[in-house]
Parts: sequence; C-alpha cells; structure tokens
Amino acid sequence: MRGLFERHKLVWLTLLTFRLMQKKNIDIAYEPAQMDFLVKGKTKPGVENPLDWLPQLAWDSVQALITLNDFGSFAQNMEKDAPNRFKDWYNELLPEEQKLPLDWKKLENMPFQKLLVLRCLRPDRITIALGNFIRNVLPYGSEYMDMDQKCTFGDVLEQAFEDSDPNTPIFFILSPGADPVKEVEKICRKRKIEPGKGFFTMALG
Repeated sequence: MRGLFERHKLVWLTLLTFRLMQKKNIDIAYEPAQMDFLVKGKTKPGVENPLDWLPQLAWDSVQALITLNDFGSFAQNMEKDAPNRFKDWYNELLPEEQKLPLDWKKLENMPFQKLLVLRCLRPDRITIALGNFIRNVLPYGSEYMDMDQKCTFGDVLEQAFEDSDPNTPIFFILSPGADPVKEVEKICRKRKIEPGKGFFTMALG
C-alpha cells in the first residue's frame, strides 16, 4: 500500500475487495448485474422526471436501477409512496449513514445494494460510502483504508525501514520539491549507520 499514490489507494482496495467477493472469500451477497451497474453507473433516459427536487440524471439512473432484481418498486416508492421522505434522505449531509425510507431500510443489512442507491441519487457521496464499505467487509479493512493517516513522515519511514533488508530496498517516488534525504540520514544517525558504508542512495531518474 505504501508503494501507491494516495489517490490510487481507494481504486486498488476496491478492486481487491470486489475480487475477493467474486471468489467468495468475502461473504457479501450480490448479483453480477448489480456489480456492473455500480461500476458503470448506468442510466436509462426517456422517462419524465416527476420530482422537482431530483436532478434528471439521478432520475435516469433510477430508471436503470429498477431493471435490476429486487429494485422494481424503487421509482414508484420515490414518486408516489413517500416522495417527501426520499427528499429528506436525499438532502442529508451524510446520506450513506442514514436509513432509506419505507422497506428500503432493509439495505442497512445489504451494504452493497445500498451503494447502488447512492450511485444513483448521491454520486457525490459514493467515494465516502465505498470507503466505509471496504472498512466493514474487507478483513482488516480499517487498517488498509486508514493506514498512516495519523503518522508523520518520520513514523512511516521508521516503519518502512523495519520492513526493509539488504534485498528489500526502500524506493521513494517524489513530487517536485520533496527531499527525504535529511529524514533518512536522521534515521541512519540514530542507528549508527554510516553513509557510504551501511547506507547508500541512488537516483533512478
């Protein structure tokens, strides 16, 4: 994980989690069509949107959602059965943490399926929801998702040093202006490792 850029970690963990689900190493019920929907964000245009508070794109996504098994009544529930309650849920700051109206509260026990609803109605929250999903279903998910967030660069470097050996070097992928040399030298001094003897640097650029 430390070999990845921060922006790539969620993508990598998502791929890992979904692959483990496919191989049945993680016991999460889902259908291939649901996975396809989540990944591709499908829409089905052409149906007039009756809800003035809901963007047309979200309504088009709902029309695609109701073609999936177990979601057939979702659009009707939104439009006719409880539009105000769905509106309240839609306007929540953290909808991923709130129960959906009507019988859709059952999705609290079906976290993958709840992602599909968020994908339709609140795509701005899908990244956060996906992170929470991974924390809950992936073994040691929180450690993967939140690793190093409370660590300084020095802490991370110390831990990386413990993982290294003469056959497992430490690589630094640097952004412009970053220079870890002083931190590395500090660790070397602390461990009485002399530059040019037990400590070597090499530029790969």
